[in-house]
Amino acid sequence: MIERVILGCILSYFLGSIPFSYIIAKKVKGVDIRVVGEGNVGGRNVWHVVGKKYGIMAAILDMAKGLLAYWIGCLLGLAPWWIWLCGLFVVLGHDFPIFLRGRGGKGAASAMGFLIGMQPLIIGISAILMGVFYIVLRNFHIAIGVGMGSIPILWRVVQKKSWEETAILLLFLLFLGFKRLLDEPHMKKIKQESGW
Repeated sequence: MIERVILGCILSYFLGSIPFSYIIAKKVKGVDIRVVGEGNVGGRNVWHVVGKKYGIMAAILDMAKGLLAYWIGCLLGLAPWWIWLCGLFVVLGHDFPIFLRGRGGKGAASAMGFLIGMQPLIIGISAILMGVFYIVLRNFHIAIGVGMGSIPILWRVVQKKSWEETAILLLFLLFLGFKRLLDEPHMKKIKQESGW
């Protein structure tokens, strides 16, 4: 079992390390997405710097990485507890990609792709809530906060998951918040330099 867990983590990390946002920005506009816009290697920055359709494409591809990591865990026959490690490692790969010397994105899209594999209904409801709040308030940060914040509640109440699994989910989501705080000084500097 331990060999399959290690294999799942390695495959998930390298999958997460594929920097789709960086590749798209380089191919389409010839820019390094890490030093323009908000300095984030993610679909939202691609949306603003390169164009909406390319931002959507980058976000979908990043979500696909997370979903594939879930499938890798399933195909290897890992128990649900171990599959969570595949989710963590795909996010680690996106956040600290070996192909970009550790300077990646925030991992939200990859995390959502993984969670779609785990609980598509919950993520669907969360996405609807996020969409409604964005339409009403026109504030991306509040909308994503509501969407993300609703996931553990729905996880526990709707799907009746155990407190232990809900705690794992919370730690998984908190890691995304930690990476955001880690990136903040760098992103602020990039914004100032680029006048974004």
